[in-house]
Amino acid sequence: MDPGGSAPLLDSGPRGVYIARMNLLDYTHASGFLVRDGATDLAGAVHDLVETLAAAGDVSDPAGLVDEVLRRENAGSTAIGGGVVIPHARFEGIDRLRIAVATLATPLEIPSEDGLPVDIVILLVGPADDPRQMLRVLARLARQVRDEGFLDGMRAAGDADSLRTALAAES
Repeated sequence: MDPGGSAPLLDSGPRGVYIARMNLLDYTHASGFLVRDGATDLAGAVHDLVETLAAAGDVSDPAGLVDEVLRRENAGSTAIGGGVVIPHARFEGIDRLRIAVATLATPLEIPSEDGLPVDIVILLVGPADDPRQMLRVLARLARQVRDEGFLDGMRAAGDADSLRTALAAES
């Protein structure tokens, strides 16, 4: 089974072994979606998203996780263009992979490949001892955010449920 507790990542059938489709919602909580968050910098957005994970019981040391995500971000920006940043970190105080998402009321000026201001923050955090699953999810997110329709759906979301639905949309 995958860390989200759903279908196995590898399965077999009459045509051999295949990789099951990844459902990004398996790594989220309904409370982990913030629409038009008022953060004025990336540290504030990361803090707000980590707080949603802490409230759901996924993080025992929220301040430590914020520090680790920002340490990783300072080592190299995770703003990938298209108005998206995917701050991520592995952390001892987390026992399963988690995603939390925010759209921002005011876009942030963060250096990126295309120079566009960031208005979507997708936080990805996972256990320190499981880099493989985190890399799989990070790769999936990186592919997903290259789809303008996907990003348009996230930006159009007027509430947390709509943002959650937009994250689940296939590209």
